[in-house]
Amino acid sequence: MTEIIGARIVENREVARATNWLVIETDEAPAAPYLPGHIVALYVPSPGGKWVRHPYTVSWAEDRRIGVLYRVIRGGRTSPFMATLPPGETVRLGGLFGAPVAALVPSEASAVVGVCTGSGVGPLRGYAAGALPQEVRPIFLLAGFRDAVDIALARELDTLAAAHPRFTWRAALSRPDPHALSGRALAGRVTAHVGTLRALGVPPLDAHWHLVGNGAMVIDLRAGLLAGGVPRERVTFETYHNRGTTPDPAVVDAVAAALTRG
Repeated sequence: MTEIIGARIVENREVARATNWLVIETDEAPAAPYLPGHIVALYVPSPGGKWVRHPYTVSWAEDRRIGVLYRVIRGGRTSPFMATLPPGETVRLGGLFGAPVAALVPSEASAVVGVCTGSGVGPLRGYAAGALPQEVRPIFLLAGFRDAVDIALARELDTLAAAHPRFTWRAALSRPDPHALSGRALAGRVTAHVGTLRALGVPPLDAHWHLVGNGAMVIDLRAGLLAGGVPRERVTFETYHNRGTTPDPAVVDAVAAALTRG
């Protein structure tokens, strides 16, 4: 889909520190269905009267409505102003790029593992919610945040886990407050918890891994998974920023070792 269609904001609210949940409704049915993991170009009106375009990943979609989880970046070109837009505000939507998460998961994988940082939890939660009613394989989600106040969609993820025993999720906090840690929260970066996933029953070499978020995490974890024996076609990813980083050898080695440790 390449045409630009009109839309309006239905919901725009903060769901974690500097993280908003945005729902928009298009004026007409899109030419192709939106699915979690698709990338769309969102046009918002700027204070100067011009339309500003920014790509966002679909977290949820239903009929003519799509939901996006986005970070509000201090000093950013689009997100600080976008966070102030109220319901009813006119926006535009153009483009449908990339592949939805569901299309990337091969049928032969014995489990699905989603690993993300920040707002990357949006499309992974959306994928799990859509897949679980008919999915017989377990789905695991490991979401990395800085502090407990940054955890987004926790209530929605807990609801999903309560409804589907095959779904398990954990948050990993890189700067945790011990008093804020709960049964679902882990201390440290997501790359340090491949062993934790093994303890939860993840078959690491037979699973499909989808990585979303900070480029440093994606690059380090992908390199570690490949070095540890996960087939290249079983590791898909979407990088939000920091795309030019190089793998950290210590992290890569630790991930590879955790894959095969008993």
